[in-house]
Amino acid sequence: MAQSTISLPDWIQRARVFLSKKDYLECAIIIASELTSHLVHVVNDEHLNASFSSMDSSHSFSKGPRGSHHVGQPVSELPGIRKGVDSSSNDPSIDSKPPPWESTGGCHLPSLIVVQIEDIVLKNVRVSVERAKTKNSKMPLLAEFRASDVKIQPSTSYSELDDIFAIPQLSQQDVCFALGKLFFDLFSECESSLLADIESKNNEKSVGDLQIEDIGPSEEKNSTPTDYGRIDLNDEHDDDFQAVKRALLSSNDPTVSQPTKAIQANDYLQARNLPLSICRLISDLLGAEKGDPYTPDTALLSLEEVKHDLMHMISSPERFLYDSVCPRQALDKTCLFSHVDGKLYGRENELGILMNMVEHISPHGPTSQRKEFSYEAAFLGGHSGSGKSSIIKRVVSHWKVNGWSMVFCKFDRQTSPLSTLLLAFDAFFGQFIPNQVDGINLGRNLQHAVDRISSSIVNSIDSDSVHQLCELLPSFRRLFPSAMHYVKHNSICSIQNGSFAQHSNIGASCMNGTSQTVNTSSPGNVGSGRHRLLNLFQILFKEICCTGHPVLICVEDLQWADEFTMDIIVQSVRSNSAMSEVEYARGGMLLLGSFRDNEVPEDGFLIGKIKLLEPSVNVTMLSISELPLQDVDYLLSFKFCVPKRYTRDLAHLVYQKTRGNPIFVIEFIRSIIQRNLVTFSVKSRRWTWDDTTIDLQMISEGVVEFLTKKLKQLPSDVIEALKVISCFGQVNVSTIHLLGFVDFVPNMLESLESAVKEGIVERSGPIFAFCHDMLQESTYSIIPPNERKPLHKMIGMNLVIQDPQNANNPELCTLAVDQINICKDVNGTMGHAERALFARLNLAAGKHSMSTKKSNFQRARGYFEAGISLLHADHWTKQYTLSLELYECLVVSSFVDGKVEAVSSRLDDVLSNARSFNDTLKARELLAKYLASQARYADATDEVLNILSCLGESFPEKMTASLVANEISTMAPMLEGMTKDKILNLPTMTDRTKLQAMKFMDLLTSLSIFSSPMLMNLVSFRMTRLTFSCGYSDQYSIPGLMFMAQGLEKYSDDNIWLATQLTRVAESLMKDNPNAHALRARLAFMMGSVLLFVEPFQSVVEKLMDGYNSATIVGDVDNAMNCGLSYWGLMMFITSDLMEGQKELCNFVHRMFERKRIGFLHSAMSYFDGYTALIGNEDSCSINAGIEMKTNKQLKQIAEQTQNSFLMHQVTVNQMYIHCYYREYLSCASLAENYHIIQTAKRTLDFMVIFFLGISALNLARASKEDKWRTIGEGAMESMERLVDCSTWNFENKHILLQAELYYLDGRNKMAKLAYQASISSAGDHKFVQDQSLACELYGIFLVENEEAEGGLEQLQIAHDKYKQWGALKKATDVMNFMNMIKSASMSFGPSLF
Repeated sequence: MAQSTISLPDWIQRARVFLSKKDYLECAIIIASELTSHLVHVVNDEHLNASFSSMDSSHSFSKGPRGSHHVGQPVSELPGIRKGVDSSSNDPSIDSKPPPWESTGGCHLPSLIVVQIEDIVLKNVRVSVERAKTKNSKMPLLAEFRASDVKIQPSTSYSELDDIFAIPQLSQQDVCFALGKLFFDLFSECESSLLADIESKNNEKSVGDLQIEDIGPSEEKNSTPTDYGRIDLNDEHDDDFQAVKRALLSSNDPTVSQPTKAIQANDYLQARNLPLSICRLISDLLGAEKGDPYTPDTALLSLEEVKHDLMHMISSPERFLYDSVCPRQALDKTCLFSHVDGKLYGRENELGILMNMVEHISPHGPTSQRKEFSYEAAFLGGHSGSGKSSIIKRVVSHWKVNGWSMVFCKFDRQTSPLSTLLLAFDAFFGQFIPNQVDGINLGRNLQHAVDRISSSIVNSIDSDSVHQLCELLPSFRRLFPSAMHYVKHNSICSIQNGSFAQHSNIGASCMNGTSQTVNTSSPGNVGSGRHRLLNLFQILFKEICCTGHPVLICVEDLQWADEFTMDIIVQSVRSNSAMSEVEYARGGMLLLGSFRDNEVPEDGFLIGKIKLLEPSVNVTMLSISELPLQDVDYLLSFKFCVPKRYTRDLAHLVYQKTRGNPIFVIEFIRSIIQRNLVTFSVKSRRWTWDDTTIDLQMISEGVVEFLTKKLKQLPSDVIEALKVISCFGQVNVSTIHLLGFVDFVPNMLESLESAVKEGIVERSGPIFAFCHDMLQESTYSIIPPNERKPLHKMIGMNLVIQDPQNANNPELCTLAVDQINICKDVNGTMGHAERALFARLNLAAGKHSMSTKKSNFQRARGYFEAGISLLHADHWTKQYTLSLELYECLVVSSFVDGKVEAVSSRLDDVLSNARSFNDTLKARELLAKYLASQARYADATDEVLNILSCLGESFPEKMTASLVANEISTMAPMLEGMTKDKILNLPTMTDRTKLQAMKFMDLLTSLSIFSSPMLMNLVSFRMTRLTFSCGYSDQYSIPGLMFMAQGLEKYSDDNIWLATQLTRVAESLMKDNPNAHALRARLAFMMGSVLLFVEPFQSVVEKLMDGYNSATIVGDVDNAMNCGLSYWGLMMFITSDLMEGQKELCNFVHRMFERKRIGFLHSAMSYFDGYTALIGNEDSCSINAGIEMKTNKQLKQIAEQTQNSFLMHQVTVNQMYIHCYYREYLSCASLAENYHIIQTAKRTLDFMVIFFLGISALNLARASKEDKWRTIGEGAMESMERLVDCSTWNFENKHILLQAELYYLDGRNKMAKLAYQASISSAGDHKFVQDQSLACELYGIFLVENEEAEGGLEQLQIAHDKYKQWGALKKATDVMNFMNMIKSASMSFGPSLF
């Protein structure tokens, strides 16, 4: 196609011949739009109404005329000068113009082509169209009539600069009137001289010579509004049309005012059957005539508004161009009562921000080539009804089309937040289930991603967690049937594995009045259930992000979410935000949330959780305010299909009454239509209304009150049905059947279907739900306050009384008690029998919520508390069994959920009212764990020792090393040659008393780590004895064996290999155990403490990390912290990148702080102090400002005050480490002496104490010549030599370095030199860069002090480089300063100084 330019009259002439009326109309609108845009550009110029003709903007003046312009300034940049109109054309119909440039002296002035008001006429309009290069037929293509550019060709030019400043400015009002006349000619196809005739008559009237001939009024022409067929104006037989034409031009009564041009043109164009929108546009443009006393309110005075009208006609012709011909069609276009158009009003900015996020994350967007996984979060805050959900729906629809993976979750007031989140994830996995009926089949790539998710998740969690996941998400089980095979292969009954999953007949047992203990095994540590579930979700989030598709996590109405659910969302996103270069992931994840900002406090948990995202995720907060007046006007314009100037007054009224709340606006518009205050006129082909009548309408103060009034106008049966489901929020058809129609609404389903038609309720399959939560609130407000709780009671009773079997259904029990618990506090509402019934049902519902299928411990606590509140005043006497179980379940649910605030008082209730010792065991166990969670380890240990004494297992009050040694000498022969098979061949332990004793001894071993390490060893020996005498327990015998191995390693140098053998046996037993993760979580630390002496440190840290991961999987936070602490502590002695290690430890410190594990946090601070002392970045290590970091000196005081020997051990090791590396030998040795005095028990890192003490003692011996230090140094070397026999890899370089220092002390310098070199080599071979650095430094000092300064400085330089490579920058600086001091001394005093 080639472009050509023709005049508008020529275009009209050709178009009339070749185009249908409809095509002509649409092409003419495009021309009108382009011309208007051109004039907007012309008129909007700030100073002049000129444009250059065919002017190159690169031309410039050689002189600046009158100083008003700069030399060299492009013409297009002159003030008041617009860019030129291209008038050049090959079309012969366009007159040639004079050349654009004239030379005047030394100044080259452009010839200015000026657009004046008289230029805006049909003949001056130039239309650029596409012309086909080849013609296959004589009929031109439609595309040849579609204008690509339309401009005014002015007739006036100015060549003198003085004339430029004399150009009059164009008035928008004048331009609009001129456009009206031009558009009249365009759309009438130049077939009428009506406007010219009117002006001619007006001129005649002005001199008093007008003669009027009365022709009489014409009758209304009866034609179809949408009939745009051509009318022949030359047809003299078309009497009706000719009568209209004559009547418009004449009247025989000079006293009657003549119709304005606008009115006459409008009538004329309507008589031509043009759309009302075109007639209205031209009429309103002509109404802009200056001096007309009848200027209408709708007169168009703005070109921007003209442009807006035309653009709407082009973009939405069915709404803004073509007329509606009947009320039903017009009503459908409003999208107020039938379907929803999905259009948003006034939210362009918010949508733009969200779409930019989409582009950032999308794999096909600008960032698609980046390797890192992108995380974004956006939260929409606004009042109820402000349109947050509409924005989210619009964005969600876009993502669905573009292949995003999406998890959609909408919280509500009635449903548990955790249950809502679980349903959302279940629906996510459900969409991938192949369905032959619906034809859902996965493609190869998606199937590959789904299979990968399955295997990755199953391999990341234990069998209990897989079972829990399949119960929580039924779709996961259906999608991955192999997961259930994994569960069946590995599952063990809940009494052995500590699960809460086996409650298949809870309701039945409760209804029969029998007692059902929650669990006879340990409930785990504080918060274990909560953290197990949290880890499960983190894995789900991670794997969903690895599907190969960008991911949207949408969470609406977060004001109804609880703190734990927000923890799940926020921590899951944070834990995965560090993902980079994920093989299967492109793009990223967007977390999109919404909440009512007027119901969420700024200092509340929701805003706090959102802020936690910010360090790792780009968070955007969007405030969704009410609609401003102009957007309400736009909404009305779009709904009623008229320009905004026609709805402006109505918009003011609507805005005044609704304050711009979107849902209020929509409901108000619906109401005025329903009350016929706004009606569709068939004659006028548009909606009509009376502003005064609408203004007189009274309206409620708020949207809820307004909706309530609307609801009250519904039929009574519909209102009653809505009242019932407002008590639920959403309800299943099966639940409606259970309610019993007689007591409620006889035809409830039909009534709800009527509500669906009214747009109040929506139905999705068997579920009825309110379209908006404000509708639910309004419906509920209709129920009189004194009738609400009785209604809830009647609903709850009907759900369980209609059929006795319903009480055995956990889901129905939960549904029923949710209703009953609302009214439980009303005096006289329930009798004693009913209260007892619902106390038992609350117990059942609580157990169901705590089961694997729900894992909702927070909700379970609510049910147990409700059950307790329904008990008899003397319940410990009259309802003892039910009371005991409710209290125990409440404590357990609080404990595993990490909410221990009220645990103590409830435990006191149980312990003071229990009828037997056995009835107190569960409470005593929980009490001990509660005390430990408060860092009261000594009190917790005493409590367990008392319990064991009652169970027949007593222990000495005073622990000594000799006592432990005696036990070892007795047990060691029994354990020689022990294998896995020998253990498994033992009979199973069945004695319940012994099993209870083993359980409490197992707990005691964990407690005694902090309070009495020797007791831990004695307890483990006792557990092993019971295993051999009473039978094997896979839950308790393995820990006993492992702790005993650790005791052998600590207190018997001759039994390290036996300890290693027992560790291997315990590790093998653990791998095959169904509770492998739980056992590994507890025992990884002990395994590491033994294997450190026989395996390379580098492999031991991997086992510690395995223990940390297992503890995270099972929710064992305490052991996760223990393994993590051991891992990062050991890493300080082996890492090749100290700064990276500090960064990871920093993250670990934050996690402990968030979980409020103060004891572990202090230990981590000790290691952190060691890292920073070597690196020297105390002020830039990214520790959260809310964490009060402490030095080792402060931590030592804390350890002394709390008698925490575990913390004292870590503080001592870290302080000695730093003192030794900075050659502060006396301080290091003093620490060791004090440590041996107060620390009678042995600890894992004692070998580091020995090493640092040895280095310090031998240096002090050389400096002070005291025998004491020599003796200590020799002892340290002998101890290290014994360790070398166990592991050359770990201890050889340390032993050789001590040997080198001893050689140096003895004056055997040649041997010392060889030993230093051997130590350096050994440390390098075994990848201990920090030991290699220390050896190089000590070797360099040795050479300097023995008059080999050059060689010494060379070694010190190597040490400096090694320290720097390691990341110990402060230590490297220390070495450099030492070197400079040596060099300075050598220059001043000569080599003789050394």
